[in-house]
Amino acid sequence: MRLRRLTGLGVVAVSVAALAACSDGEGGTPVINVYGSTSDAGWTKILDACNTAAQGRYVIQPNLIPSDADSQREQFVRRLAARDDGMDVLGMDVTWTAEFAEAGWIRELTGEQAKAATDGVLQQPVDTATWKDKLYGIPRTTNVQLLWYRKSLVPDPPTTWQQVLDRAQQLKTEDKPYVIGLTAAQYEGYVVGFNTILSSLGGTLVDEESTKPTVDERTVEALTILKSLATDGLASASLSNSQEPEVFAQMQNGQAAFAMNWPYMLSAMREANPEVADDLGWTKLPQFKEGEPARATLGGMNYAISTYSTHPDLAFDAAMCLRNPEAELNGALDAGNVPVLQEVFDDPKFQEAYPMYEDILAELETAVPRPKTPLYQNISTIVSSTLSPPSQIDPQRTADTLRTEIQDAIDGKGILP
Repeated sequence: MRLRRLTGLGVVAVSVAALAACSDGEGGTPVINVYGSTSDAGWTKILDACNTAAQGRYVIQPNLIPSDADSQREQFVRRLAARDDGMDVLGMDVTWTAEFAEAGWIRELTGEQAKAATDGVLQQPVDTATWKDKLYGIPRTTNVQLLWYRKSLVPDPPTTWQQVLDRAQQLKTEDKPYVIGLTAAQYEGYVVGFNTILSSLGGTLVDEESTKPTVDERTVEALTILKSLATDGLASASLSNSQEPEVFAQMQNGQAAFAMNWPYMLSAMREANPEVADDLGWTKLPQFKEGEPARATLGGMNYAISTYSTHPDLAFDAAMCLRNPEAELNGALDAGNVPVLQEVFDDPKFQEAYPMYEDILAELETAVPRPKTPLYQNISTIVSSTLSPPSQIDPQRTADTLRTEIQDAIDGKGILP
């Protein structure tokens, strides 16, 4: 087994204690390279605690990667395809599990490791780390979007999408802030929003075997909702360019009355605009089909161990430390990362910082993943490009296009848009 040593290249932050530990031991201390979320606020505190706990068995070296998921995946794919052994722990978007497992790039976790990785973990994050009934990741964070609203403008939190539309229309008539914030730029966040609407109507994009598209009348209905939002004057004029920061800004700047966004909204708004934060309410996503609960799309990140790691057992131990209850709580309080461990949800410190925790747990119970398929990246690209801009959606024609292009992707035909 070849031992790598710290070189300083790519190091974001390694404590003096960690460097001292690295220099100890015959032949040098094994270095565990970790990629993903290593620039999060408060991460150095977690890193130092884990390097101290390792007692010289290994030292964790954090590495920077691009901030957006698509660029992260591209870097991982290129290096793993080249059998790069310089990556040990991979911080993976929850949508990559099937693709990376099928490619043989990440290790299956079995026996005691699988048990340790899933003990006390909420089931939905475990599902995102599972492919064909095998566990390939250590769930690290999870996420679901909530419906945020201004309490001074919306006295009664809506429970249906129609109530959201009706209240926004009334506010617009009264010349008050009325915008409904939604991510609809051509990127992954648009796919998340569309998947939430489609799943809430009972629809899917591909079958469980990933052999054919499942585009049907429910897809047309979901597209009709998007088309209506884009053209009825209740969304931001910049809807087609809106990602999470733009949706946040619409609320921060007093344009929006509603927003579908992640739980970080509250803590971030407390810093950005305390007055708006005091007026910020939240509730579960509204029913898009009356009588049926909305089904939020799961977000989050899992730690996977690279097939090409030369220290797989140490890499697993390091990842488990980075995901222990203390690290999960600190990650939630410092960086806004929603934990996967039930005991952290039960912690009074977490509940104080996340007063919406019960709504998060309730949404997780009915949340759905994005299509679980090795072809997810292709399907995501097809969906975001075909549905852009939302004002140009022709529900039936757009659904037909989706069906054809997804089938072509499954069959390995055509060129991605």
